[in-house]
Amino acid sequence: MAERIETVDWLDPEQRAAVDALIRAATIADGVPPIGEHKYLKLHTGGGSARALLAYDDDRLCGYAQLLGTGDRVTAEVVVDPDARGRGLGGRLIAAARRLAAAAGARELKLWSYGALAPAAAAAARQGLAARRTLLELERPLDTLPPRPALRGYAVRRFDPDRDCETWLQLHDRIFADHPEHGAWSLDDLEARLSQPWFDAEDFLIAERGGRMVGFNWLKRTPDPSQARPQGEIYIIGVAGSERGRGLGRSLAVLGLHHLRERGMAVCILYVEGDNAPALRLYRALGFMVRHTHRCYALPLAAGQPASVQVESGEPSAEGREPRVALSSLVAPRSTLHARLSAPVSRHGP
Repeated sequence: MAERIETVDWLDPEQRAAVDALIRAATIADGVPPIGEHKYLKLHTGGGSARALLAYDDDRLCGYAQLLGTGDRVTAEVVVDPDARGRGLGGRLIAAARRLAAAAGARELKLWSYGALAPAAAAAARQGLAARRTLLELERPLDTLPPRPALRGYAVRRFDPDRDCETWLQLHDRIFADHPEHGAWSLDDLEARLSQPWFDAEDFLIAERGGRMVGFNWLKRTPDPSQARPQGEIYIIGVAGSERGRGLGRSLAVLGLHHLRERGMAVCILYVEGDNAPALRLYRALGFMVRHTHRCYALPLAAGQPASVQVESGEPSAEGREPRVALSSLVAPRSTLHARLSAPVSRHGP
């Protein structure tokens, strides 16, 4: 049992290194990365509404949770070291997350389960929790591709960090204005990603019409030496509402696939909301198939009150000890790519 759980609003380099090692171990064990990029990057700089819970056994980090949100809803993700599972640590982290959210005035804690792992689904069912959102991770091999499109009336160029940041942010935030995680990115949010080791401006395609930015396809290459086939990602793709019906979204997607293959990638992934029928039709028509399903569960809270949790059958709560809950296996998506190809079409944010 972890001796302590610390709450921080910023992760220092030593803490980040420990969390990164924990993420790698969980990813190897579960086959899916356990946390979302958006919250994690906010914790690199601090100063916002993101919080991290660090669970230690002596000096070894054995569990981690991250929360983000204001108002009546907070979103959380939890991961436990594979060697520390089965001891109730996940339940303790969830209980601590619920207390933090309730104390902040939230009425609901949204908890992501990445990969729809069977233990997490069974735990949610035992708790009577219903999935509020479904996020699909799609994949497509890059061996054979549709023909490279001719974008009549559009010019496509690479992103220029020195002159495009403000214009891109304005377009991004208009396109995703109603998106739960990505509707209001700040310059700090963008710069946090531009400073990541994987960022390459050559992989960030900008579409212009008449000299005005009207669309983009931000690609991401994160090949892992352990992967037999190097993997790229359609990270964020968006098209201005004024371009609806012109085929720009499909053209940018196909251009991105060709770009990734030319850069040595063998597979492309992306994320899309499970109820986004227009985007799903497009991606399926382009040959994408479902790789993983990720679900978000809602845990109701009484604002300002300590959050009660259901103790697992057969393990009574002891005086002075956190109860163990059945949701200890829940984990959450790492990268919520958001794709909006026209005004009414929304994505994977993560």
